[in-house]
Amino acid sequence: MSALIAAPSHVPMPPPATTLRGAKPGLIHVLAIGGAHQLPHIVPVACELERRHPGTVKIFVPKAADARAVRDLAAGMGLPLPALVEMRLPPALGAIVPGFARKLARLLYWSPLLRDAELILCAERTSTILPRLWKQCPPLVHIPHGAGDRAVGFEKRFELFDHVIVAGAKDRDRLLEAGLVTPERCTAAGPIKLAAMLRTGIDRAPLFANGRKTILYNPHFTRKLNSFDAFARKLIEAVVKDGRYNLVVAPHVRMAARWSARQRREWEALAVPGQVIVDLGSPRCNDMTYTCGADLYLGDVSSQVYEFLIRPRACLFINAHGADWQDCEDYAMWHFGDVVTPDADPIAAIDQAFADHRAYVAWQKERMRYSIGGLDWKPDGTPFIAGEDPIRIAADIVSRTAGLQPAAA
Repeated sequence: MSALIAAPSHVPMPPPATTLRGAKPGLIHVLAIGGAHQLPHIVPVACELERRHPGTVKIFVPKAADARAVRDLAAGMGLPLPALVEMRLPPALGAIVPGFARKLARLLYWSPLLRDAELILCAERTSTILPRLWKQCPPLVHIPHGAGDRAVGFEKRFELFDHVIVAGAKDRDRLLEAGLVTPERCTAAGPIKLAAMLRTGIDRAPLFANGRKTILYNPHFTRKLNSFDAFARKLIEAVVKDGRYNLVVAPHVRMAARWSARQRREWEALAVPGQVIVDLGSPRCNDMTYTCGADLYLGDVSSQVYEFLIRPRACLFINAHGADWQDCEDYAMWHFGDVVTPDADPIAAIDQAFADHRAYVAWQKERMRYSIGGLDWKPDGTPFIAGEDPIRIAADIVSRTAGLQPAAA
Protein backbone atom coordinates (compact mmCIF):
# COMPACT_ATOMS: atom_id res chain seq x y z
CA MET A 1 0.00 0.00 0.00
CA SER A 2 1.51 3.29 -1.00
CA ALA A 3 1.54 6.26 1.28
CA LEU A 4 -0.67 9.28 0.70
CA ILE A 5 1.54 12.33 0.20
CA ALA A 6 -0.18 15.58 1.04
CA ALA A 7 0.81 19.15 1.62
CA PRO A 8 0.31 19.77 5.36
CA SER A 9 -2.59 22.03 6.18
CA HIS A 10 -0.27 24.74 7.47
CA VAL A 11 1.83 24.95 4.28
CA PRO A 12 1.80 28.47 2.83
CA MET A 13 2.65 29.47 -0.74
CA PRO A 14 5.09 29.33 -2.57
CA PRO A 15 4.98 26.21 -4.62
CA PRO A 16 4.15 22.82 -3.15
CA ALA A 17 7.19 21.25 -4.79
CA THR A 18 9.16 22.63 -1.85
CA THR A 19 6.83 20.92 0.62
CA LEU A 20 7.69 17.51 -0.86
CA ARG A 21 11.46 17.92 -0.82
CA GLY A 22 13.07 14.53 -0.45
CA ALA A 23 10.21 12.63 -2.04
CA LYS A 24 11.37 10.46 -4.94
CA PRO A 25 10.42 12.30 -8.15
CA GLY A 26 8.09 10.38 -10.43
CA LEU A 27 8.40 10.11 -14.17
CA ILE A 28 4.65 9.93 -14.87
CA HIS A 29 2.14 12.18 -13.16
CA VAL A 30 -1.51 11.14 -13.46
CA LEU A 31 -4.06 13.90 -12.86
CA ALA A 32 -7.21 12.26 -11.48
CA ILE A 33 -8.91 15.56 -10.73
CA GLY A 34 -12.16 15.48 -12.71
CA GLY A 35 -14.36 13.49 -10.31
CA ALA A 36 -15.00 9.90 -9.32
CA HIS A 37 -16.79 9.13 -12.61
CA GLN A 38 -13.53 9.68 -14.51
CA LEU A 39 -11.34 7.42 -12.36
CA PRO A 40 -12.17 4.06 -14.04
CA HIS A 41 -11.04 5.49 -17.38
CA ILE A 42 -7.54 6.42 -16.23
CA VAL A 43 -6.59 4.65 -12.98
CA PRO A 44 -6.28 1.18 -14.63
CA VAL A 45 -3.62 2.59 -16.96
CA ALA A 46 -1.79 4.26 -14.07
CA CYS A 47 -1.76 0.96 -12.14
CA GLU A 48 -0.54 -0.99 -15.17
CA LEU A 49 2.29 1.51 -15.61
CA GLU A 50 3.19 1.11 -11.95
CA ARG A 51 3.25 -2.67 -12.41
CA ARG A 52 5.66 -2.34 -15.30
CA HIS A 53 7.78 0.47 -13.90
CA PRO A 54 7.56 0.41 -10.08
CA GLY A 55 8.03 3.78 -8.41
CA THR A 56 7.60 5.86 -11.57
CA VAL A 57 3.93 6.89 -11.18
CA LYS A 58 2.17 9.40 -8.93
CA ILE A 59 -1.60 9.89 -9.03
CA PHE A 60 -2.79 13.37 -8.02
CA VAL A 61 -6.28 13.59 -6.49
CA PRO A 62 -8.18 16.58 -5.08
CA LYS A 63 -9.45 14.95 -1.90
CA ALA A 64 -9.20 11.94 0.37
CA ALA A 65 -12.43 10.38 -0.98
CA ASP A 66 -10.87 10.19 -4.45
CA ALA A 67 -7.77 8.58 -2.98
CA ARG A 68 -9.95 5.90 -1.40
CA ALA A 69 -11.70 5.32 -4.73
CA VAL A 70 -8.33 4.92 -6.46
CA ARG A 71 -7.25 2.38 -3.85
CA ASP A 72 -10.47 0.43 -4.33
CA LEU A 73 -10.03 0.32 -8.10
CA ALA A 74 -6.43 -0.87 -7.85
CA ALA A 75 -7.37 -3.55 -5.32
CA GLY A 76 -10.29 -4.74 -7.45
CA MET A 77 -8.01 -5.24 -10.45
CA GLY A 78 -5.21 -6.82 -8.44
CA LEU A 79 -2.74 -4.21 -9.69
CA PRO A 80 -0.15 -2.28 -7.67
CA LEU A 81 -1.16 1.12 -6.34
CA PRO A 82 0.99 4.09 -7.39
CA ALA A 83 1.88 6.83 -4.94
CA LEU A 84 -1.05 9.14 -4.19
CA VAL A 85 -0.78 12.89 -3.78
CA GLU A 86 -3.69 14.83 -2.29
CA MET A 87 -3.74 18.30 -3.82
CA ARG A 88 -4.66 20.37 -0.79
CA LEU A 89 -4.72 24.13 -0.98
CA PRO A 90 -3.30 26.34 1.77
CA PRO A 91 -6.14 27.37 4.12
CA ALA A 92 -5.87 31.06 3.20
CA LEU A 93 -6.17 30.28 -0.49
CA GLY A 94 -8.84 27.63 -0.05
CA ALA A 95 -10.98 30.10 1.92
CA ILE A 96 -11.27 32.53 -0.99
CA VAL A 97 -11.49 30.19 -4.00
CA PRO A 98 -15.11 29.39 -4.96
CA GLY A 99 -16.04 25.76 -5.52
CA PHE A 100 -16.27 25.99 -9.31
CA ALA A 101 -12.67 27.30 -9.51
CA ARG A 102 -10.98 24.82 -7.18
CA LYS A 103 -9.82 22.47 -9.92
CA LEU A 104 -8.06 25.31 -11.70
CA ALA A 105 -6.66 26.65 -8.42
CA ARG A 106 -5.18 23.26 -7.58
CA LEU A 107 -3.60 22.97 -11.00
CA LEU A 108 -2.00 26.38 -10.71
CA TYR A 109 -0.82 25.99 -7.12
CA TRP A 110 0.59 22.51 -7.69
CA SER A 111 1.96 23.20 -11.18
CA PRO A 112 5.67 23.29 -10.15
CA LEU A 113 5.41 19.71 -8.92
CA LEU A 114 3.01 18.53 -11.64
CA ARG A 115 5.39 19.66 -14.37
CA ASP A 116 8.36 17.93 -12.72
CA ALA A 117 7.76 14.73 -14.70
CA GLU A 118 8.48 13.05 -18.00
CA LEU A 119 4.76 12.93 -18.86
CA ILE A 120 1.36 14.03 -17.57
CA LEU A 121 -1.68 11.78 -18.10
CA CYS A 122 -5.19 13.14 -17.60
CA ALA A 123 -8.86 12.29 -18.19
CA GLU A 124 -10.12 15.88 -18.36
CA ARG A 125 -9.11 18.93 -20.36
CA THR A 126 -8.77 21.68 -17.75
CA SER A 127 -5.21 20.36 -17.37
CA THR A 128 -4.34 21.93 -20.71
CA ILE A 129 -3.82 25.13 -18.71
CA LEU A 130 -0.36 23.76 -17.93
CA PRO A 131 1.12 23.89 -21.46
CA ARG A 132 -0.82 27.07 -22.18
CA LEU A 133 0.87 28.91 -19.31
CA TRP A 134 4.28 27.28 -19.23
CA LYS A 135 6.51 26.38 -22.16
CA GLN A 136 8.43 24.04 -19.89
CA CYS A 137 5.73 21.40 -19.62
CA PRO A 138 6.13 17.68 -20.23
CA PRO A 139 4.09 15.88 -22.89
CA LEU A 140 0.38 15.73 -22.09
CA VAL A 141 -1.55 12.53 -22.88
CA HIS A 142 -5.34 12.46 -22.69
CA ILE A 143 -7.78 9.58 -22.15
CA PRO A 144 -11.32 11.02 -22.52
CA HIS A 145 -13.82 9.61 -20.04
CA GLY A 146 -16.53 7.85 -22.00
CA ALA A 147 -17.52 7.60 -25.66
CA GLY A 148 -20.39 10.06 -25.88
CA ASP A 149 -21.54 12.03 -28.89
CA ARG A 150 -21.85 15.57 -27.51
CA ALA A 151 -19.91 18.25 -29.37
CA VAL A 152 -18.05 19.20 -26.18
CA GLY A 153 -16.25 15.88 -26.53
CA PHE A 154 -14.60 17.18 -29.70
CA GLU A 155 -13.38 20.67 -28.84
CA LYS A 156 -10.38 22.94 -29.43
CA ARG A 157 -8.30 21.90 -26.42
CA PHE A 158 -7.61 18.50 -27.99
CA GLU A 159 -4.97 20.30 -30.08
CA LEU A 160 -2.88 20.80 -26.95
CA PHE A 161 -2.34 17.10 -26.24
CA ASP A 162 0.69 15.23 -27.45
CA HIS A 163 -1.39 12.07 -27.72
CA VAL A 164 -5.09 11.23 -27.32
CA ILE A 165 -6.24 7.69 -26.51
CA VAL A 166 -9.92 7.07 -27.32
CA ALA A 167 -12.26 4.12 -26.94
CA GLY A 168 -13.00 3.46 -30.60
CA ALA A 169 -12.94 4.50 -34.25
CA LYS A 170 -15.98 6.79 -33.88
CA ASP A 171 -14.20 9.27 -31.63
CA ARG A 172 -10.93 9.05 -33.55
CA ASP A 173 -12.69 9.75 -36.84
CA ARG A 174 -14.53 12.78 -35.44
CA LEU A 175 -11.34 14.23 -33.96
CA LEU A 176 -9.50 13.73 -37.24
CA GLU A 177 -12.33 15.21 -39.30
CA ALA A 178 -12.36 18.27 -37.04
CA GLY A 179 -8.61 18.72 -37.49
CA LEU A 180 -8.01 18.48 -33.75
CA VAL A 181 -5.48 15.63 -33.91
CA THR A 182 -3.24 14.00 -36.49
CA PRO A 183 -3.34 10.27 -37.18
CA GLU A 184 -0.03 9.85 -35.37
CA ARG A 185 -1.31 11.58 -32.24
CA CYS A 186 -4.57 9.68 -31.75
CA THR A 187 -5.06 5.99 -31.00
CA ALA A 188 -8.29 4.02 -30.72
CA ALA A 189 -7.13 1.67 -27.97
CA GLY A 190 -10.49 0.30 -26.86
CA PRO A 191 -12.60 0.83 -23.73
CA ILE A 192 -10.33 1.10 -20.70
CA LYS A 193 -13.12 1.23 -18.12
CA LEU A 194 -14.92 -1.74 -19.65
CA ALA A 195 -11.67 -3.70 -19.85
CA ALA A 196 -11.08 -3.09 -16.15
CA MET A 197 -14.64 -4.08 -15.27
CA LEU A 198 -14.41 -7.26 -17.34
CA ARG A 199 -11.36 -8.27 -15.33
CA THR A 200 -13.40 -8.21 -12.14
CA GLY A 201 -16.66 -9.40 -13.72
CA ILE A 202 -19.70 -7.44 -14.88
CA ASP A 203 -22.33 -9.79 -13.53
CA ARG A 204 -24.31 -8.03 -10.83
CA ALA A 205 -26.88 -9.10 -8.27
CA PRO A 206 -30.42 -8.11 -9.28
CA LEU A 207 -31.20 -4.50 -8.39
CA PHE A 208 -34.62 -5.56 -7.10
CA ALA A 209 -35.92 -8.89 -5.81
CA ASN A 210 -39.37 -8.80 -7.44
CA GLY A 211 -38.70 -10.03 -10.98
CA ARG A 212 -40.11 -6.89 -12.63
CA LYS A 213 -38.22 -5.20 -15.46
CA THR A 214 -36.04 -2.31 -14.34
CA ILE A 215 -35.79 1.12 -15.98
CA LEU A 216 -32.59 3.13 -15.58
CA TYR A 217 -33.21 6.87 -15.85
CA ASN A 218 -29.82 8.54 -16.41
CA PRO A 219 -30.19 12.22 -17.33
CA HIS A 220 -27.11 14.30 -18.04
CA PHE A 221 -26.08 17.14 -15.71
CA THR A 222 -26.17 19.84 -18.41
CA ARG A 223 -29.40 21.72 -17.79
CA LYS A 224 -29.75 23.09 -21.31
CA LEU A 225 -29.67 19.56 -22.75
CA ASN A 226 -31.07 17.23 -20.10
CA SER A 227 -34.62 16.14 -19.34
CA PHE A 228 -34.51 16.08 -15.55
CA ASP A 229 -36.57 19.14 -14.67
CA ALA A 230 -39.21 18.32 -17.29
CA PHE A 231 -39.52 14.58 -16.77
CA ALA A 232 -38.00 13.12 -13.58
CA ARG A 233 -40.82 13.66 -11.10
CA LYS A 234 -43.46 12.77 -13.68
CA LEU A 235 -41.59 9.53 -14.43
CA ILE A 236 -41.33 8.48 -10.79
CA GLU A 237 -45.01 9.13 -10.15
CA ALA A 238 -46.05 7.19 -13.25
CA VAL A 239 -43.91 4.15 -12.47
CA VAL A 240 -45.13 3.98 -8.88
CA LYS A 241 -48.76 4.28 -9.94
CA ASP A 242 -48.48 1.74 -12.76
CA GLY A 243 -46.70 -0.87 -10.63
CA ARG A 244 -45.30 -3.01 -13.48
CA TYR A 245 -41.74 -1.70 -13.50
CA ASN A 246 -38.86 -0.93 -11.18
CA LEU A 247 -37.02 2.37 -11.59
CA VAL A 248 -33.50 3.58 -10.84
CA VAL A 249 -33.08 7.35 -10.99
CA ALA A 250 -29.32 7.83 -11.29
CA PRO A 251 -28.38 11.15 -12.91
CA HIS A 252 -24.86 11.97 -13.98
CA VAL A 253 -22.97 12.40 -10.70
CA ARG A 254 -22.21 16.05 -11.42
CA MET A 255 -25.90 16.99 -11.38
CA ALA A 256 -26.36 16.86 -7.63
CA ALA A 257 -22.76 17.62 -6.66
CA ARG A 258 -23.59 21.20 -5.68
CA TRP A 259 -27.15 20.68 -4.53
CA SER A 260 -28.03 21.69 -1.01
CA ALA A 261 -28.62 18.99 1.58
CA ARG A 262 -32.30 19.93 1.55
CA GLN A 263 -32.60 19.52 -2.21
CA ARG A 264 -30.93 16.12 -2.06
CA ARG A 265 -33.26 14.98 0.73
CA GLU A 266 -36.31 16.08 -1.25
CA TRP A 267 -35.37 13.92 -4.22
CA GLU A 268 -34.11 10.97 -2.18
CA ALA A 269 -37.45 10.98 -0.36
CA LEU A 270 -39.11 9.95 -3.64
CA ALA A 271 -37.49 6.51 -3.44
CA VAL A 272 -39.86 3.61 -2.82
CA PRO A 273 -38.40 0.52 -1.12
CA GLY A 274 -38.55 -2.43 -3.45
CA GLN A 275 -39.50 -0.35 -6.51
CA VAL A 276 -37.70 2.98 -6.92
CA ILE A 277 -34.04 3.80 -6.17
CA VAL A 278 -32.92 7.43 -6.23
CA ASP A 279 -29.12 7.55 -6.31
CA LEU A 280 -27.52 10.99 -6.57
CA GLY A 281 -23.89 9.95 -6.68
CA SER A 282 -22.92 6.76 -4.87
CA PRO A 283 -20.14 4.53 -6.25
CA ARG A 284 -22.86 2.42 -7.90
CA CYS A 285 -23.43 5.30 -10.35
CA ASN A 286 -19.89 4.80 -11.69
CA ASP A 287 -19.14 1.08 -11.41
CA MET A 288 -21.69 -0.12 -14.01
CA THR A 289 -24.02 -1.55 -11.36
CA TYR A 290 -27.00 0.21 -12.90
CA THR A 291 -26.00 0.04 -16.56
CA CYS A 292 -25.43 -3.72 -16.23
CA GLY A 293 -28.51 -4.35 -14.08
CA ALA A 294 -31.27 -2.51 -15.93
CA ASP A 295 -33.52 -3.71 -18.77
CA LEU A 296 -34.17 -0.34 -20.42
CA TYR A 297 -32.07 2.82 -20.63
CA LEU A 298 -34.00 6.09 -20.40
CA GLY A 299 -32.03 9.29 -20.81
CA ASP A 300 -31.02 12.23 -22.94
CA VAL A 301 -27.34 12.90 -23.82
CA SER A 302 -25.27 11.01 -21.25
CA SER A 303 -22.47 8.83 -22.62
CA GLN A 304 -23.44 6.09 -20.17
CA VAL A 305 -25.77 4.70 -22.84
CA TYR A 306 -22.60 3.31 -24.43
CA GLU A 307 -21.88 1.43 -21.20
CA PHE A 308 -25.46 0.17 -21.08
CA LEU A 309 -25.28 -1.17 -24.64
CA ILE A 310 -22.38 -3.52 -24.03
CA ARG A 311 -25.42 -5.80 -23.95
CA PRO A 312 -27.96 -4.59 -26.56
CA ARG A 313 -31.18 -3.69 -24.76
CA ALA A 314 -34.12 -1.32 -25.14
CA CYS A 315 -33.45 2.44 -25.10
CA LEU A 316 -35.69 5.49 -24.86
CA PHE A 317 -34.61 9.13 -25.16
CA ILE A 318 -36.28 12.38 -24.07
CA ASN A 319 -35.93 15.36 -26.39
CA ALA A 320 -36.65 18.03 -23.80
CA HIS A 321 -35.37 21.03 -25.75
CA GLY A 322 -36.68 20.63 -29.27
CA ALA A 323 -33.35 19.46 -30.70
CA ASP A 324 -33.19 18.94 -34.46
CA TRP A 325 -31.34 15.69 -33.92
CA GLN A 326 -32.00 13.25 -36.76
CA ASP A 327 -28.96 14.16 -38.90
CA CYS A 328 -26.72 15.56 -36.13
CA GLU A 329 -23.69 13.57 -34.95
CA ASP A 330 -24.08 15.15 -31.50
CA TYR A 331 -27.24 13.06 -31.09
CA ALA A 332 -26.10 9.87 -32.83
CA MET A 333 -27.02 7.86 -29.74
CA TRP A 334 -30.71 8.74 -30.20
CA HIS A 335 -30.83 6.28 -33.08
CA PHE A 336 -30.49 3.46 -30.52
CA GLY A 337 -34.18 3.64 -29.58
CA ASP A 338 -37.39 5.64 -29.61
CA VAL A 339 -37.29 9.40 -29.01
CA VAL A 340 -40.18 11.21 -27.31
CA THR A 341 -40.88 14.64 -25.86
CA PRO A 342 -41.43 15.34 -22.14
CA ASP A 343 -45.19 15.55 -22.57
CA ALA A 344 -45.30 11.87 -23.55
CA ASP A 345 -46.95 9.41 -21.19
CA PRO A 346 -43.95 7.74 -19.47
CA ILE A 347 -45.48 4.28 -19.19
CA ALA A 348 -46.82 4.22 -22.74
CA ALA A 349 -43.40 5.33 -24.02
CA ILE A 350 -41.61 2.65 -21.98
CA ASP A 351 -44.02 -0.04 -23.16
CA GLN A 352 -43.47 1.03 -26.77
CA ALA A 353 -39.68 1.13 -26.37
CA PHE A 354 -39.67 -2.49 -25.22
CA ALA A 355 -41.96 -3.45 -28.09
CA ASP A 356 -39.79 -1.65 -30.66
CA HIS A 357 -36.42 -2.88 -29.42
CA ARG A 358 -35.96 -5.64 -31.98
CA ALA A 359 -35.89 -3.04 -34.76
CA TYR A 360 -32.85 -1.36 -33.18
CA VAL A 361 -30.67 -4.35 -32.23
CA ALA A 362 -28.68 -4.59 -35.47
CA TRP A 363 -27.88 -0.87 -35.44
CA GLN A 364 -26.98 -0.95 -31.74
CA LYS A 365 -24.42 -3.67 -32.40
CA GLU A 366 -23.00 -2.01 -35.52
CA ARG A 367 -22.64 1.38 -33.86
CA MET A 368 -21.22 -0.11 -30.66
CA ARG A 369 -18.50 -1.93 -32.59
CA TYR A 370 -17.63 1.38 -34.28
CA SER A 371 -17.64 3.27 -30.97
CA ILE A 372 -16.04 0.72 -28.65
CA GLY A 373 -12.95 -0.87 -30.16
CA GLY A 374 -12.80 -4.65 -30.00
CA LEU A 375 -16.28 -5.09 -28.53
CA ASP A 376 -18.01 -8.32 -29.51
CA TRP A 377 -20.50 -10.79 -28.08
CA LYS A 378 -20.49 -14.50 -27.34
CA PRO A 379 -23.44 -16.58 -28.59
CA ASP A 380 -25.18 -16.13 -25.23
CA GLY A 381 -24.85 -12.31 -25.49
CA THR A 382 -21.96 -11.94 -23.04
CA PRO A 383 -19.72 -9.04 -24.12
CA PHE A 384 -15.98 -9.41 -24.51
CA ILE A 385 -13.10 -7.46 -26.01
CA ALA A 386 -11.44 -9.19 -28.93
CA GLY A 387 -7.75 -8.57 -29.46
CA GLU A 388 -5.28 -6.82 -27.20
CA ASP A 389 -6.23 -5.45 -23.80
CA PRO A 390 -7.00 -1.68 -24.07
CA ILE A 391 -5.30 -1.04 -20.72
CA ARG A 392 -2.05 -2.47 -22.02
CA ILE A 393 -2.30 -0.61 -25.33
CA ALA A 394 -2.73 2.68 -23.45
CA ALA A 395 0.14 1.86 -21.10
CA ASP A 396 2.36 1.11 -24.11
CA ILE A 397 1.59 4.54 -25.59
CA VAL A 398 2.25 6.35 -22.32
CA SER A 399 5.49 4.44 -21.76
CA ARG A 400 6.80 5.27 -25.23
CA THR A 401 5.81 8.93 -24.96
CA ALA A 402 7.51 9.18 -21.55
CA GLY A 403 10.67 7.58 -22.90
CA LEU A 404 10.51 4.58 -20.61
CA GLN A 405 12.21 1.39 -21.66
CA PRO A 406 9.83 -1.46 -22.55
CA ALA A 407 8.97 -3.67 -19.62
CA ALA A 408 7.92 -7.29 -19.59
CA ALA A 409 4.17 -7.65 -20.18
